[in-house]
Amino acid sequence: MRNLFYQNWTAASKNIRESEGVLITLGSVEEHGLHLPLGTDTILAQAFAQEICERENMYYYPCITYGQVWSARDFESTISINPACLENYCLQAVESVMRARPRRIILFSFHNGNHKVIDDVLRTLTDRGDGENVFHIKAAGIEKKAGHILTTPLWNGSIWHAGELETSLMLYVNEELVDMKAATAEFPPVPLLYGKKPIPWREFLESGAFGDASAATAEKGRELFELICRELQAQIHCVKEGDKNE
Repeated sequence: MRNLFYQNWTAASKNIRESEGVLITLGSVEEHGLHLPLGTDTILAQAFAQEICERENMYYYPCITYGQVWSARDFESTISINPACLENYCLQAVESVMRARPRRIILFSFHNGNHKVIDDVLRTLTDRGDGENVFHIKAAGIEKKAGHILTTPLWNGSIWHAGELETSLMLYVNEELVDMKAATAEFPPVPLLYGKKPIPWREFLESGAFGDASAATAEKGRELFELICRELQAQIHCVKEGDKNE
């Protein structure tokens, strides 16, 4: 059992101290098109955490579920947390875990919108002199390594929110939660000022999903899942190697 949520405090404390480290995971509750659940990022974050911790002799805490979701917040039922609030929340979580004296703490979010918040948490800890054994790993940019798996283009060359990539992962991790009959193929025109100023997705996206989600398969999801696991493991190995060199 790698999820510390299900352990008593003495077992969890022992496992934290004697393992290679602890993952603090972050997700989101946001729209993922018409075919995926609001909790997609949280579900996937914990699936990766479980697998990575098994492979690397680590343990993880259940997701900090609500995330920074400014771009999608205008879709009804999405929950978005102010970055400053989320940063303070994460900081207190890290400080709490430090009391158990882990070898290292690694923050991991499958929701890309949380990455800047995590970076700010690490900067705050570093400024305080408490960030020596706290790290950040992420799967952002994985689409650049997944071209041999994906069969349809990404919107604007890089956005895979609720599209073929993410839908395939969900089909592999929990197929029962995916409604492929509702999957869309939406490639809206790129707004003229996109990337130059904040533009809410609701202004130009109808379904909430970018790209061709109908092209997703569980087999692609299996390959993508392994690809991302290997990428995250490589980052963890880099952290361990850095520890040895200090």
